[in-house]
Amino acid sequence: MLEVVKLLERLADAPSNVLLSGESGTGKDLAAYALHFWGSRASFPIVKVDLPSIPVELMESELFGYERGAFTGATASKAGKLELARGGTLYLDHIGELSSVLQAKLLRVVEERAFERLGSAGGAPVELDARLVASASAELEQAVNHELFRRDLFHRLGVFWIRLPPLRERQPDIAPLAHHFLGIEAKKRDRPPSRMSDEVLRIFERYRWPGNVRELKGIIEHAALVSSGDTVERDDLPEYMMEGLDAGGEGQGRLTLAEVQRNYIERILKEVGGNQSRAAEILGISRKSLWERRRRYLSK
Repeated sequence: MLEVVKLLERLADAPSNVLLSGESGTGKDLAAYALHFWGSRASFPIVKVDLPSIPVELMESELFGYERGAFTGATASKAGKLELARGGTLYLDHIGELSSVLQAKLLRVVEERAFERLGSAGGAPVELDARLVASASAELEQAVNHELFRRDLFHRLGVFWIRLPPLRERQPDIAPLAHHFLGIEAKKRDRPPSRMSDEVLRIFERYRWPGNVRELKGIIEHAALVSSGDTVERDDLPEYMMEGLDAGGEGQGRLTLAEVQRNYIERILKEVGGNQSRAAEILGISRKSLWERRRRYLSK
């Protein structure tokens, strides 16, 4: 991660497009905002576009804007996200969710650095004056290989391609991050736990962290709320973490990663009363991805 941070610092002032990829919860949003606020564009806006949250039929008008009369209900002209990010950064989150039609249109914008609003009468195009940062799941490269995502757009957006590693590949980071998040919780409460037991830290080392850093932060918040002492103990951790971990601590009988992910998704859904939109937001994935993952797990 130190190498990732150094690269972000070097790229902060560069005009080049950047593609951030990694599993949910690895910190893609933080990396995108670091690229913006560490650079010379910091005084201008960073406009985040959460692509899965925008209906397909509205996506084009949201990105490019429209002129009055462009379609039924367009009673006034409106600037799109590409214009609103003028001088700053346009952050396209979950770029892999973009339809094939809009992939082609976005490629043209990236190459020509200009675009037209919907319903434009053919006047001068609008100049694109924004740095493009996109994020995608770790599966984007597979989507490119299976021709589900345009290879040319992939390379145009990924002039610099930064992969954010999952937490299970960053084991030395787990304890420092856990202590950092515990310190945050300490500032929120009068009598929070101030340390974690050795057993809890061993559990953290053995756990696979399907939700990565976002999940770790949530678990620390959970433990800080339920702990009755000054130390986070095993019993303060969410029950789903304990499933499959043997009492002897040697890791026998662990759940598979797919089983842990399924249990975590179902727990989040239970906590939010079955609200899939809210659950997807907490998990850092689109509602469509949530539905597909549940379907895949249930079919096994």
